[in-house]
Amino acid sequence: MKASGLVASALLMVLSGCGSMAGEKGGPQIVNTGNVERLYHREWDLKGLTVDGRQVVMDLAGRTTISFGPDGQVAGFGGVNRFKGAYTVSAGGVLSWTSPALAVSHNAGPPELMEKERAFFEGLRKINVAILEKHALILQSDDSSTVLTFDEAGY
Repeated sequence: MKASGLVASALLMVLSGCGSMAGEKGGPQIVNTGNVERLYHREWDLKGLTVDGRQVVMDLAGRTTISFGPDGQVAGFGGVNRFKGAYTVSAGGVLSWTSPALAVSHNAGPPELMEKERAFFEGLRKINVAILEKHALILQSDDSSTVLTFDEAGY
């Protein structure tokens, strides 16, 4: 995504009432090389998932997580399987997966959880922007058709 697309996406958030992107403490901020450390050493719980404009109903009993490390590694739990991979964040705020695919364990689970997990992994492949606001993390595609909303574990 070009920087102009990021700016347009950020402007849409501000105009839609999601808050200021000016970098105020607690206000929404696009994650870039200057603030990426705010992702580190936290576990993020998935609370909402929309893939290609289709909202996926989350299982209240299930837990899907993601954690970002300062070493460029990402890991988590998809609801049935653990996953790991590698990422980078650019100065312009583009989040990229540096490994061709996430490494995923091969456990089986109930069909409904497996379907939600497939949607989660599909959504992760499509995102390229991370936005932080207080204890919330939003991962989204540049066209905002895919959005993964997380809360910091424990909040």
